[in-house]
Amino acid sequence: MLNLKEISKKHFFQPVWYSSFVNPYFIARYGLFKKIKDFSDQDFSGQKILDIGCGEKPYQNLFLNYKEYVGIDIEGGGHNDESKNVDKFYDGKKIPFPDGSFENVICTQVLEHVDDSELLLNEISRILKKGGKVFLTMPFVWNEHEVPFDYRRFTRYEHFRIFNKAGLTVEKIENTSGLFGVCGQLISAFIFEKINPNFFIFKLLVVTIICFPIQVVFIFLDFVFKNSWITLDYVINARK
Repeated sequence: MLNLKEISKKHFFQPVWYSSFVNPYFIARYGLFKKIKDFSDQDFSGQKILDIGCGEKPYQNLFLNYKEYVGIDIEGGGHNDESKNVDKFYDGKKIPFPDGSFENVICTQVLEHVDDSELLLNEISRILKKGGKVFLTMPFVWNEHEVPFDYRRFTRYEHFRIFNKAGLTVEKIENTSGLFGVCGQLISAFIFEKINPNFFIFKLLVVTIICFPIQVVFIFLDFVFKNSWITLDYVINARK
């Protein structure tokens, strides 16, 4: 049986359509989840996957037939260490594995928090085998979070530049939303985060009564206008 915490986690990280009734961040999280699911649908038979900044490893169950799934993270930062499902803690600088150890690296919503983004990409390139794949996501429009460990936002062109500099060839950069998705998500998140966190039932009612319809309307507008003028997140697929 899933407990309340596990149910909440699933609706947050792996939302389905009805998660929009209870998830004030549905637009952002669903956009990310779809891209991660697409990547995980590949055949990873006999391959090793490294999840950098893995936290609770919320997406591990999406990957099948892999040889090994390893999660690393730093101690401290913006999350409680007790909640992390980490195979190995590291210093946030040198990834603790030899050159060419992995065929795949995933790194979701982490690059904005690291001390040196170019150093991390160089390390990813180092531990990847030739032809290895990188799947990375990073916010573009979002409020400061995990304060004070929130350092940057990149345009798509900066992603191209720093990936290429690290010896990683960007094959695809995708948006997770358009203009209306950005607006709807920011409005929903703003309303939710202004509510007193001690009143759980009230917050849930606000999400269902106010945030849900706001997100649905803006999802519809995003679909109609298909405007990629701006995005909540960038999703980068690259190869060494």
